[in-house]
Amino acid sequence: MKARTWSVLLAVLTLVGGGAVWRESWRVWPPDPHVDRNLSDAALPVIDRFLEAGGAVVWPSSMPGRMRPRWFCTESVIETVQRGASQVRVSLEVACNDYARDGGRLVTHAGVRTPLLATLDRKGAALAVRDVAEPLDGAGFRPSLERMFSGRAIAEYDRRQRRDSGVDAPDAEAARAFGLPPGTGAQQFQAP
Repeated sequence: MKARTWSVLLAVLTLVGGGAVWRESWRVWPPDPHVDRNLSDAALPVIDRFLEAGGAVVWPSSMPGRMRPRWFCTESVIETVQRGASQVRVSLEVACNDYARDGGRLVTHAGVRTPLLATLDRKGAALAVRDVAEPLDGAGFRPSLERMFSGRAIAEYDRRQRRDSGVDAPDAEAARAFGLPPGTGAQQFQAP
């Protein structure tokens, strides 16, 4: 082969290889966001109670009141940021569902899975939720997420979505709360 043919072949291979590397770079770049485990361990129960009490992302259940439906949430921290001595910001993904017990079955009717930004104030040793922001629906989702999360937190959220490794529905917590055996899966509620 002529030198020019080799040069063209080498250039094509370099472009294809570079494109493949760039396409898969989301797996390792940018680096993982910072998560302070002590801070997240203290903040998650506070955020969980706030969400389950209707502080954000949940709405009144559409299941009959006689069933005593309740909301349960699970959270997965993406990033923690300490702002000064008294403010904490936690980027997280949540899954919340409404549940009820129907005889020996666990039923659910509605739910949401979304990224959130929780802002907490530190009052002594205790944390209190000040605000929870969620991204807009539809075309506004990505721009609002970019305003809420850091670049590293967005990259981690995207990695989780690509790997389908996001937060799971809180079926186990709901089953425990309703006195059902471990491993009881939720079934979709059907109105009579």
